[in-house]
Amino acid sequence: MPELLPMSRHGSTLTSVFSLLGSNENHLTAALGWTLRNSPRLLAALIGGLDPAPQAATTAIDLEVSDDLGRTDLELHGADHAVIIEAKRGWLLPTIDQLAAYATRCRSMPVAHLVTLSDCSHDWARLHLPAIVDGVKVTHLPWSIVGEYLTAARRGAAGHERLWLDQLNTYLKETLRVVEVNNAEVYCVVINKERPGGGGPHTYREIVDQGFYYYPYGWGHGWPPVPPNFLAFRWDNQVQRVHRVLDYEVIASLQQRWPDIPAPTGDSHQQARTDGTDRPHVLCRLGPPLRMKPLPTFVNYRAARVWVLLDQLFTAPTLQVALRESQHLRGELLPDEIPTST
Repeated sequence: MPELLPMSRHGSTLTSVFSLLGSNENHLTAALGWTLRNSPRLLAALIGGLDPAPQAATTAIDLEVSDDLGRTDLELHGADHAVIIEAKRGWLLPTIDQLAAYATRCRSMPVAHLVTLSDCSHDWARLHLPAIVDGVKVTHLPWSIVGEYLTAARRGAAGHERLWLDQLNTYLKETLRVVEVNNAEVYCVVINKERPGGGGPHTYREIVDQGFYYYPYGWGHGWPPVPPNFLAFRWDNQVQRVHRVLDYEVIASLQQRWPDIPAPTGDSHQQARTDGTDRPHVLCRLGPPLRMKPLPTFVNYRAARVWVLLDQLFTAPTLQVALRESQHLRGELLPDEIPTST
């Protein structure tokens, strides 16, 4: 069989037939629905993973069903069940009001489920969604679990079914990867020897030594909603360490991971020191530090958080030069604006 020619649209490579749809939430559920239609194995895994699981066969798969109360993403129907799937990208979840509007469509069935589909973990979903809405069970399904169902289904599939499973697998890996695995942008932050919340046994730097870094989630202030592939840490006016981010999760509070970090109380003096420790944070798990000599910043960036390319961080004489070179390579600076020495 001849090798397939590369294909692109508007300059972007098309990796699967589903890439022709796009990458928003409607496109994701359309791709999932089509593959469920063409793969009995994937459909059985998804339906069988519900508790209670339907006993009758699914006989209809409907996309974007509208009524006066709203429009669902994906619906699965059979003689004894109705399953409504609401999909989101990232760690987002639908609102309870949104789920309540959909509950009216399925609560009359013996087996009824409202399924939320996103990147967030089961623990995070349990914190933010009720177990039941208007008599209908709410089940959260992370995209990672869909990926596991896909992997298992592909092992036993062949021919037409395997074709669509492979197409969906490629599409989801490309679409749900917000930060490309080969992206070499580094997020450079300051850490110090203070203690989170003003107490507890660990300093910020010791937490990085343990292989973790966290930052506020959903507070604004310019923090990235999804961590980069690399984090750099600086102190004493030098970039001291660079780590790959292996994975991440969103935790409801710092106390969820470190119970001894002080939480806010009614005391106004302590409130200032502990403000925010009981709010959601992105928790990154770090790989071992990459080999590097401390890199002088040359400029005192104080607490500024900056983006720099990995290769520039390892080859430039200072962080200032690395930042300027990175900006130039991104097309943000003219060549004569780049400092060549410090």
